[in-house]
Amino acid sequence: MNVLWVKVTAPLASFRRPLDHNYQRTLPLPPPTTLFGLAGAARGLAEEELWQEASPLRDLLVATLALQKPGLARDMWTVMKIKNNKLAERSPYFREILFNARFMILYGGPEELLAELQQAFLDPTYPLSLGREDELIVVEELGRGETCPGAPLFSGTVIPGDLQGLRFKWVPRPGIAFEPPAVETMPLAFEVDKRGIRYPLNPRPFTFLPYDLEVELEGYQDALTIEPLEGRSFTWMNWSSWESRTSLF
Repeated sequence: MNVLWVKVTAPLASFRRPLDHNYQRTLPLPPPTTLFGLAGAARGLAEEELWQEASPLRDLLVATLALQKPGLARDMWTVMKIKNNKLAERSPYFREILFNARFMILYGGPEELLAELQQAFLDPTYPLSLGREDELIVVEELGRGETCPGAPLFSGTVIPGDLQGLRFKWVPRPGIAFEPPAVETMPLAFEVDKRGIRYPLNPRPFTFLPYDLEVELEGYQDALTIEPLEGRSFTWMNWSSWESRTSLF
């Protein structure tokens, strides 16, 4: 399968875990909807266009890997609480932030779509970010590749499914402190109503592996790699959803 890969640097980024409120932890990698949003910004798609049934990006496959261990900081914000339809009081909350993060973002799909998307990343319509519009990213390099089967060894990437339900083995490395994975149920798309409010669609469990955590999945068949990854493996986050609605190309 043909792939468009994009290496990016994110000076600041935060991927809030869905149920966090006053203390907002960050996932170590962007979730699938963030990767669709990034492609939509490059293509110049408004949010309602991006998530509509006829979106030109509906047939994309998405994946990502961390290219280095990012720094972790904590930022304090204040929000105004509303009581009886009036601004009442300020309330603090904390937000974890990754800094100096680098990611390889991968898109798979029909050849024509990837060619259009590659051109869009070279000359994006909207500023590119992995979340908040003021947390811009830098596109370091991009190119095309072709997938080949990879080893079922994963680190610093996102695997569809809950790791507890997979046959896995932690691969310890000297000098590396164990950092646990994060398992979260995340949507694969949104429905946007006329008021611009988003509603999550197709929620799926995902396992987010930190950069230093390597696991081997026994019998795993969907591991892939491309040459720029230098032997590291990835898997598509939305493969099962994509496979059910499209045919192979």
